[in-house]
Amino acid sequence: MKFTDFIHKHNKANNLPVYIVSGNEYFLKKQALNGIKKQFYLEGGVKEGLIEFNGKDTSSNFTVNQTEGNVTQNVKVSALFNDIFDEVKTAPMFGKRKLIIVENADGFLAKYQEKVSEYIKNPFRINCMVLEVLSIDKRTKLAKAMNSKQGILVECNKLFDRPAPWETKKPEYDSELTKWIVVHARNYGKTMNLKSAFCLLERTGNSLAIIDRQLDALSIFIGDRSEIAIEDIQMFSGAGHREKLFNLLDAIGMKDTISAVKMAENIFNIGMENERKTITFDPRSIAITIVIASHKRMKDLWKIIRVLDKGGNKDDILEKTSVKRPFVDKMIKQARNFKEEEMSAKWKYMLEADLLCKTSRLSPTLIVEQLIAKLCMWPRNELNGTVS
Repeated sequence: MKFTDFIHKHNKANNLPVYIVSGNEYFLKKQALNGIKKQFYLEGGVKEGLIEFNGKDTSSNFTVNQTEGNVTQNVKVSALFNDIFDEVKTAPMFGKRKLIIVENADGFLAKYQEKVSEYIKNPFRINCMVLEVLSIDKRTKLAKAMNSKQGILVECNKLFDRPAPWETKKPEYDSELTKWIVVHARNYGKTMNLKSAFCLLERTGNSLAIIDRQLDALSIFIGDRSEIAIEDIQMFSGAGHREKLFNLLDAIGMKDTISAVKMAENIFNIGMENERKTITFDPRSIAITIVIASHKRMKDLWKIIRVLDKGGNKDDILEKTSVKRPFVDKMIKQARNFKEEEMSAKWKYMLEADLLCKTSRLSPTLIVEQLIAKLCMWPRNELNGTVS
């Protein structure tokens, strides 16, 4: 069961004796574990009944809450891995149930897979055992035993921040990650739509922890209003990293050298999203990204120029290029600033800049500024030396 399904259904699947929480998205795993703990307390569990192991500790140290008089304190208890089953199979001294959580349980499962599989078939239903692992092979007997009757396998993998490649008809803002943001905003008593979630994602990158902190801050920022709108996000955080790059490309398309250079300097100062959707401050990586983005923009403009030179219109551009309808008017306006005969030279400038970024010791900032100046340069009339 995917995390997004589990978070909606786990409160209805109560009293299950076993959960396995797997995946590489730590934030989601913490959410899943917190959800299980919350349900445990709602069903009559008490803090003395919560026992937590950490599989990375070779001595199997874990912390339990021990009450002495009116004082509750944490006591370290050393136990072997198989002592987990002693805890699982004994009735609780406090409360209605015990919740035994084993984090980093990959080694535990590797050693006791058969034992766990047998336990799942005939569990001690009073208590609940939760195993947190990085991954689990779904073909194993153990994984197949988690059939939602005796237990649940909760998959907490990285969420897609764009529609999957086969979902060609979905808009860019309709992804697993934006859907998660919409749901997670409710934890702060706020609502938002997918477009607003995408706007936030553009500014934060795909780190769930950072998104969570931004939602927390936004919920305070908008006060008593229930909905977080795009305008709130823009006012709170300013233009996003991708927007800043697009604004730079637009300035180049309009041959506005001064504005483009200032925007490039700002990007070098504040960092840029890299291909992994994390923010990088490495000047060389930023320069290469700008050159690659400029290459794509100039390629699109060149295609539009050729369509227009042949008498084509807006519909022809949409059919023969990759330009999207919301941006076609803007792109046509930019294309009219260039001529077919100057595009070969622009192409050469970008190839030279790309090579310099990768091989020379020149300042990446200087390389980008020089490229911007060349791309924004108006073609000179070779006959009279004037700007055409």
